[in-house]
Amino acid sequence: MTRLATSLVFALIAALMAVPAYFMYNKMPEAWLQDYDFDPNAKNFRLAKRLKPYHIALFAVIYAVIVGIGAYLYPNFLSLDNWIRVTGLLLLFPGFTIIIMSDALNRIIPDHIIVLDAVISIFYFVSDFTCGNIWIDSGKPWYYFVLNRVFAGLLGAGILFFIGWLSSVISKQEAMGFGDVKLLLLCGLLSGLKGLIFVFFISFVAGGIVAVPLFIRKRIRIAKEEKAIRESDNPAKARKLAAKKKLEQDFADNPDVLSFGPFLVLGTGLFLVFEPLCLEIFNWYFGPLLGA
Repeated sequence: MTRLATSLVFALIAALMAVPAYFMYNKMPEAWLQDYDFDPNAKNFRLAKRLKPYHIALFAVIYAVIVGIGAYLYPNFLSLDNWIRVTGLLLLFPGFTIIIMSDALNRIIPDHIIVLDAVISIFYFVSDFTCGNIWIDSGKPWYYFVLNRVFAGLLGAGILFFIGWLSSVISKQEAMGFGDVKLLLLCGLLSGLKGLIFVFFISFVAGGIVAVPLFIRKRIRIAKEEKAIRESDNPAKARKLAAKKKLEQDFADNPDVLSFGPFLVLGTGLFLVFEPLCLEIFNWYFGPLLGA
């Protein structure tokens, strides 16, 4: 099979792997998509938003493009000979889709899906022993391969937990949910220690790019609200009504909140597909520093 044909086959399979997420997500119990202390009988209870067919169509296109390009550029990495790692990658896509959309729509990352993808990460552990790991010399003892992923998960979760705690102390409000911490534990299991560098870099850069227009939109909205309050017949009453409306707004519908989970998944997914490119960048940038 030619390189182009192989890449097209992988792209088609990747696109199809977005479909199970639609049925998995929409069949989930309501409790999985709510905070732990949610009360379905509460006055302001909000049903979790569910997936639409166009969501899946969009993910199918994205997965097909990314995997197709990766398989074409790196045929020795995403290949049938490396079928264990490729299978693991493809099986991650339904969970990745659910995590992204659940966090984006409902500001929640289901623990059950993190556990599911953590189980699928076993494919990567097995692949390290059967096909090798491009980041670790094949002559290393077996525990190097295991600790590489386990330490990465613990380190990533620890770093993000510290960042979230520090941000909360400074801002006096919750800055990052614990779901992101658990998600980064999964990301570390999949990426390994050196790969974690790229997961962080891609995630924070992509998040920063999205945060800029979000911040601008917030400032514009606040300016309009302040203008409307000043021009109202009773500014004091108008301000109280605005404050009450904000308190009654569900956290998941707050337009000023930026979910970080989708960016972590983006960084992890791109790393897993383009690992050889990341290795080249790592050696080019860190090689002289490490004496390589």
